[in-house]
Amino acid sequence: MDNQNDGLWRGGPWEQPSPAFPDPPAVRVPKGAYTSRRPVLRVRRRRKKWTWFLGLGALIAAVCLSILLLDRLLDQRPLLQAPFPYIGEDWQYEDTGQQSTDPPDIPRADTGSGVTVSLLPVHGEALDYAGIYERTAASAVSIESKHADGYSSGTGVVLTQDGYLITNAHVVAGAQSVRVILHDNRALPASLVGFDAVEDLAVLKVEAEGLVPAEFGDSNALRIGEPVAALGDSLGYRATFTDGIVSALDREVQVDDTKMTLIQTSAAINYGNSGGPLFNQYGQVVGINTVKIVSEDGSAEGLGFAIPSRRVKYVADRLIAGEEVRAGIFGFMVYRTLAEGGGLELQSVERSSDAWAKGLRSGDVLLEANGIPITGLEVLTRLKLDLGAGDSVTLTYLRNGERHTVDVELIEP
Repeated sequence: MDNQNDGLWRGGPWEQPSPAFPDPPAVRVPKGAYTSRRPVLRVRRRRKKWTWFLGLGALIAAVCLSILLLDRLLDQRPLLQAPFPYIGEDWQYEDTGQQSTDPPDIPRADTGSGVTVSLLPVHGEALDYAGIYERTAASAVSIESKHADGYSSGTGVVLTQDGYLITNAHVVAGAQSVRVILHDNRALPASLVGFDAVEDLAVLKVEAEGLVPAEFGDSNALRIGEPVAALGDSLGYRATFTDGIVSALDREVQVDDTKMTLIQTSAAINYGNSGGPLFNQYGQVVGINTVKIVSEDGSAEGLGFAIPSRRVKYVADRLIAGEEVRAGIFGFMVYRTLAEGGGLELQSVERSSDAWAKGLRSGDVLLEANGIPITGLEVLTRLKLDLGAGDSVTLTYLRNGERHTVDVELIEP
């Protein structure tokens, strides 16, 4: 029987490929021999110290036993006491493993090809989940990376019919070789077009023709509660399709000392899903799955995150062009609540920023950004997805009842 088409899954955390790398046999290996290269964020609850006043000496033993039982119960229900925090002082995020941030040591592909990511508007009718899978399954690929200490797997998205692929940087970081398994089970070696560990995105290239490119949609058009689906090699099981909704937008999550603005989804995301697509109900890629959050006792569920397609376009376009990806910030802070009459009031402005140089000061009220009315913080947050340090934004603000307009450049964090 042809090993390449016998329908058996290979490359997951319980099976190790042979030294030849292509066509690994199904062989059981000890626990931990197969590694996943994604930092899962774990939630830790800081324990509260309680002061207990004991009664009579004859009851001390019984009281101590009650305290121990109560403490044990409290430790087992961290997520029942309060909703999961946005950012809270009672919670810590922990990276569960040391992750390489170095580019893979694989052949380099040429840059400057002119390939870009196109974000298309929604069109056609909304699909059910079976329809989404049928339309998109051929646009996802499996990615297997060989490292000095073993193998790891992830997922990628087909960008062009001639072999440009998008995935997470951590899927291929530090790899000695990378191969891509296409939807038709062809296995091809990959070369590197571009890599950015901070943005957690990489562009690969395989020598192929006739691939089925994914259609990318605009993540800014997503609404909370809208159906979405994730596709990827969950725990090594190829082409696993999971359903969910958009749980939240514009979530700021701290990953490896970097604050990322992500889409939160209830679609199940596990090891191996990294780098795979998050689809909207029209079969468009609106995000690249990147991280999940779990609690120490396993009680946290449905906390997956994806890089918005707006940011994916910005980063991937620059990687393909061979340009530097530069994160950018406005250089000021605003109050979250709307000012009287609308807009967001500036809380502070960094003196080293272009915003300060252009005259913005605390107390000014931002009314528009690039002509878009500022109806909430999300307007500024989403605007930054398309921008980097050195890019300019036209801001309209109100001071002492007078409107002013200035062009402000973003600065590096």
